[in-house]
Amino acid sequence: MDIPSFDEIFKQIKMNFWLAGFICVLYFTTVDSLYFVMTTHVASHFALLSNDFKDLDGHTTDILNSIVKRHQYILSLAEDLDNIFAVPNLLNVLVGSLEICALGFTLTMGEWTETPGVILFLFSVLLQIFMMSFFGENIIKESSNVGKEAFLCKWYTMDQRSKKTILQLMQRSSRPQRLTAYKFSTISYESFIKIISTSWSYFTILKAVYKPPEVQRNE
Repeated sequence: MDIPSFDEIFKQIKMNFWLAGFICVLYFTTVDSLYFVMTTHVASHFALLSNDFKDLDGHTTDILNSIVKRHQYILSLAEDLDNIFAVPNLLNVLVGSLEICALGFTLTMGEWTETPGVILFLFSVLLQIFMMSFFGENIIKESSNVGKEAFLCKWYTMDQRSKKTILQLMQRSSRPQRLTAYKFSTISYESFIKIISTSWSYFTILKAVYKPPEVQRNE
């Protein structure tokens, strides 16, 4: 039984590439739409909570307890959100790295007639991963802003108990809420850069291993 060459395997992969890519983009777009809506919902609640601290002073400490309870509730929502999307985020990171690598390889080694479709597909994958990182970064920013706004309120006019409550809230906000890829990495701008870096590493290895058909015949 003849063992297929690398070029034959590559052609077979390209035959199934577009169908698999379409199914993958369709599936992840559906999941990502829900992800975008829910992360925006949680981040907006953090932003509203930060806004409540602007007019807080010694005469409005009666609403401080309700603010703290809301903060705890939003933190629990963010943790639930991380648990729900931990696996989809991990798949986005892993599959996205492989897709960028494969598309980059096809773009440099494939036929010129495939270039427009490959560029469009590559742009959609990059946009998808960037949007995932953008909303993850938004959660981090808005959750950390709660502690900053708490520090800027007129806490110095409050009683001792309220000051301790503000301090505890600031300490909790110093550890911003994060969305993760199944606890392996944090979804943020930094993770987007890491995905691009990993894809480039895969691409250079694949390009070094691949030999064009002309080179194989000459050998």
